[in-house]
Amino acid sequence: MPRRPALGTTTAALCALLALTACQGSPEAGQPNTAPPPSTSDPTSSPTPSPTPSNTPEDVAVAAASVAYRGFVAATDAMYRSGGRNVTALNKYASGVMLRAELVEAEKFRGYKWHSVGSLQVVWIKPLSIGKPNASGQIDSLILSACVDSSKAGAVDSKGKSVRLPGTPNQTVDEMRMRRVQGSWKADFAQSRKPTKC
Repeated sequence: MPRRPALGTTTAALCALLALTACQGSPEAGQPNTAPPPSTSDPTSSPTPSPTPSNTPEDVAVAAASVAYRGFVAATDAMYRSGGRNVTALNKYASGVMLRAELVEAEKFRGYKWHSVGSLQVVWIKPLSIGKPNASGQIDSLILSACVDSSKAGAVDSKGKSVRLPGTPNQTVDEMRMRRVQGSWKADFAQSRKPTKC
C-alpha cells in the first residue's frame, strides 16, 4: 500500500492502508485498562481510587490531538474505500503536507480505479514531544506516535484483484506531527512510518 509523506517526500498510500496487525493496548498507550479489579475476597483490601484526570495544557492538547489523529485515519479510510472520490473529511483532519499528500493519493486511487476493503484501526497513541504553550496557554503543536493495524484492510482494483504489494507489513508505527489550526487539531506532517510489531 502506498505510504504517506515522510521526511518531506510523498510516500505511497497503498503501504499505509495495508500496514499493520493488532497490538496489545495499554493505559499508557491510550487504551483502556483491562487489568482485573482488585480482589474483594480479602476484607482488608480496599479498592484503588481512580486517578483524577489532569487538565494541564499538555494533557488537553494530547487528548484533542489523539482524537483528531483517529479522525484523520478514519477520513483516509473513507477516501480509500470510495476509490478516491470521498475527500470531504480530509480537510477537517489534515493540513499542510498531509492534506496535499492524501489528495494526491485520492487522485491516484481514482486514476487506477482502486478502492480499499476493510478498515485501518488505531491500536494505541502516545505523545512523543509536546510544544510549549502559546501566549494564551494553549499548545499548538505536538508529535504523536501511533500503532496502526491494517490486518483487516486491503486494496483491490476494478476487477476485485488485490493490489497489495508483496512484503507489505501488517503493522506500522506512525510518528505524526499534529497542529492546531484555527482551533482544530489536524495531521500535518508524517515524520516517519516504520514497519514494526507494535
